[in-house]
Amino acid sequence: MTKKVMLTWLMAGFLGFSQAQNTSTLPSNIKSVLAISRVLGDGRKVESVILEYDTPISNKSLSNQSFKVEGKEVTRIYANTIPEKSEKGTNGQYVVIEVKAEVDLNAQPKQPTEAEMAKKKERDAKQGGPGLRAGWSTGGNDEYPGSATVIQTDNIKTAKGKTYAANNTPIHSTAEKRLVADDFKQQEFVSPFTGQVLPYNIFLPKDYNPEEKYPLVLFIHDAGVASGPIIHTLYQGNGATSWAEPEAQVRHKCIVVAPEYPVITVDDNWNYSHHLDATIALLKDLQRKYSVDSTRIYTTGQSMGCMSSIVMLLKEPKLFAGALLVAGKWNPSLMAPLAQQNIWIISCEGDQSSNTLQGQAVETWRKMGHPVTESTWNMTSSIEELSKEAENMNSEGHHLLFTHLTGGNHRATWFVAYGIPGIQDWLFKQHR
Repeated sequence: MTKKVMLTWLMAGFLGFSQAQNTSTLPSNIKSVLAISRVLGDGRKVESVILEYDTPISNKSLSNQSFKVEGKEVTRIYANTIPEKSEKGTNGQYVVIEVKAEVDLNAQPKQPTEAEMAKKKERDAKQGGPGLRAGWSTGGNDEYPGSATVIQTDNIKTAKGKTYAANNTPIHSTAEKRLVADDFKQQEFVSPFTGQVLPYNIFLPKDYNPEEKYPLVLFIHDAGVASGPIIHTLYQGNGATSWAEPEAQVRHKCIVVAPEYPVITVDDNWNYSHHLDATIALLKDLQRKYSVDSTRIYTTGQSMGCMSSIVMLLKEPKLFAGALLVAGKWNPSLMAPLAQQNIWIISCEGDQSSNTLQGQAVETWRKMGHPVTESTWNMTSSIEELSKEAENMNSEGHHLLFTHLTGGNHRATWFVAYGIPGIQDWLFKQHR
């Protein structure tokens, strides 16, 4: 991303977002506070906070002890003339506070309250017990805060030498910029089968040209945000945003679609809801509205989303050119037809259910005469190392691949699986 582009959206963040926020509680010398967040594998996290002052601040007066951000580890603090990160600080009216934002492989979802569990028990009872749950909402309990609270812990000076004294009063962010996630638009699709509304997020390349053809990536979230706000599928992990990152778009321009399901679409007893038929209808509708390359439509999803992708691959075997299946499963006895598809499966060794059942499907494919490239990766490796592993697997030239991530657990699979260039390169090579 060029400095000019970055400055444009950051200024938009300040001028658009902060003016719409209540800044009356800010210290008199601070005009706005912008929290900048990025979606990582385990969810949206603030990566920097930018304070806009009423006058230029002396960069020399700042240190990493000048401010603290509640619940965050500060890594750098400096002044700048524009509201963006910089390798070197300079006197300016913006104070940039960078904080550590990284994936926590042990991150756990928000635990339901007693009231939420009571509601779930009531829903299960109406359905006849906990065994059949497809179509029932989990409540959308997961949260992905993008705000920040700053406290000035040391004196700082303006460029003209005036001292702004340390103050224990919390300074709350007045606006948020969500990198990449804000580039998605929110839309609704009415199911032709039930008349129900299916909300979805859609990303178009910044230089979208209807005269060109674009591949389309469908991402389906897991049950953790079913019935949540439409944007939560963009925040719970980078399964949608990783394809729209500037670096990814440079390599592979594409349209990205991420529905937000009001219910659980599949369950562990192989039941699925009519919303998957609505999703297929949505994809066909998008092909009429946008310049989609019908030979390069891909599906991916995590957990419930992986299982949903499998169902659609079985229902519409000629629709998708390839699939990235993350932390999911399906009845192995029903997956034989998928041997004809282009599929990359990723599971953690610690996710016994997914790893075992997907492994059984793989053995079925092998017995049918279809070779499967299989490998184990260290899930703590860097993106560059994982991408190299992906390139090595892809070099064997098979259209069926199965990656095991060492250890881990069910959720940790998608903390790691998305945003790996070597996997993305493989997917976009697939054609129908």
